[in-house]
Amino acid sequence: MLIGTSTRAQVLFSENFSSGTLPVGWTNDSLGLPAGHLWVFNNPFSRVITGAGFDANFALFDSDENLTNDNIPELASLTTPLIDITGAGSTLFLEVDEQFRFLAGTTGEAKRTIEYSIDAGLNWDTLVYDSVDYGYPDPALHSSYNISSVLGSATDIMVRFTWTGDWDWWWALDNVQITSYAACTAPPIPGDATSSVPDVCPDELFDLILVGSDVGPDITYQWQSSPDNSTWTDIPGATTLSYSVSQTTATYYQCIVTCTGVDAASSSLQVTMSAGNTCYCTPAGYSCTGLSGVITNVTITGTTLNNNSACDELTDVAYSIWPINPTTTAILARGSAYDFSVTTDDDNIISIWIDYDLNGGFEASEWVQVCTSSVAFVANTVNIMIPTTATMGPTRMRVRARLVGNINDANSSCVSFGSGESEDYIVGLDFNAGVNKIPLKGTTLYPNPTSGLTYIFFENTIVSAKISVYDYLGQVVQAQDIQNTFSTSIDLSNESNGIYFIRIESAEGNITHKLTLNK
Repeated sequence: MLIGTSTRAQVLFSENFSSGTLPVGWTNDSLGLPAGHLWVFNNPFSRVITGAGFDANFALFDSDENLTNDNIPELASLTTPLIDITGAGSTLFLEVDEQFRFLAGTTGEAKRTIEYSIDAGLNWDTLVYDSVDYGYPDPALHSSYNISSVLGSATDIMVRFTWTGDWDWWWALDNVQITSYAACTAPPIPGDATSSVPDVCPDELFDLILVGSDVGPDITYQWQSSPDNSTWTDIPGATTLSYSVSQTTATYYQCIVTCTGVDAASSSLQVTMSAGNTCYCTPAGYSCTGLSGVITNVTITGTTLNNNSACDELTDVAYSIWPINPTTTAILARGSAYDFSVTTDDDNIISIWIDYDLNGGFEASEWVQVCTSSVAFVANTVNIMIPTTATMGPTRMRVRARLVGNINDANSSCVSFGSGESEDYIVGLDFNAGVNKIPLKGTTLYPNPTSGLTYIFFENTIVSAKISVYDYLGQVVQAQDIQNTFSTSIDLSNESNGIYFIRIESAEGNITHKLTLNK
């Protein structure tokens, strides 16, 4: 994909670190300190960096080295070779894709420094010197530094990227370029608005990408959004060729490209919303080994949910989604209040989210703080009123614990934690208890479509029933008998993709549901 085009750009130097090793002519040194900790080019600790032009190979100074604090002073410089700039026009820019993740509170505060030299490294002028997160969290950013002031007084230039500190996170670089641009011509070529995905979940970040547009330092960009492809509103801060954004409803996008005060609008596109039951985020996993803040029990008083657990024994990852059985699920009546209790093995801050609108996301309005400081192995209880406006059906409840003193707030349902544990439960949001219900009328399959495992929720407890699964030829591929339950599950992981029919037969009546399998 060509993200912007320009016949005005003259690239004098370019390096994308595709070899996975130190490029020829570059210098990687510690400026006199022990040389055991330098820039690397093979991402040994699997940092996931997205946005800008990052791909699998890039330059990285990884101070953290997988949570290792060696207490060794770090001064690591990555320096380009001499770059001939005699062919430059009227402007000169250093361009680089970068991400700097800063760890606040460390004793040896890390800093990133970008410098250039026009006398073969004898003297250096500073472009950047700071210790502020840049391009983190994702997406990484494309930086453009104007160094046109050296034109007329220099024939070549060197650039140096230096990390200082003793323990912090990382600094990553990709696609280093020295580029000269001619002046833009109005009207600019606006190009086409594209998206990294055709549909998204609520609040899921995705990339807007302007393809085929004119580019240059004197070109400006302004992304706009619209509910109807007619009325457009500027997106604050969305002023680059690619921009990460999120949405909660289907939205149209376009980009206004400007040269010397003359605007041109790109083509527009619509990004739609994904099916809600496909949208739940998975909290970033970490090993259970040595973990502090494990959830040992979750209970909802007045329901069957009373689940004793350790860290997920099956996957050794501190995140579980519990399969449905009487002790791991509950039917919650809308308009009723329940005591939710969470027990952990340490001093924790604990949160609960329930997806009341069944949209596949956990909004701040669906969050409750259980406690900000727990006592190990003592239940912490909060009373939660189930809104009368909640959507009826099966939904997801998330419980997250984290060591006290950290953030675990309304916006923390999906973010990565360095301690604690997360557990998901499937619960049913039902009518108020006094409503007369026909047991099979409210039967729900979840998720549908499915990649294999699907849960069946009944509106009331089923005394006895037979469940049969038919393929499109009418052949029975699975069957099971159930007794005294309001939920069960079927697993079609070993079946072929396609349409299946779920037939439920009981003394209360019969019902058939269509189920789509798409692995």
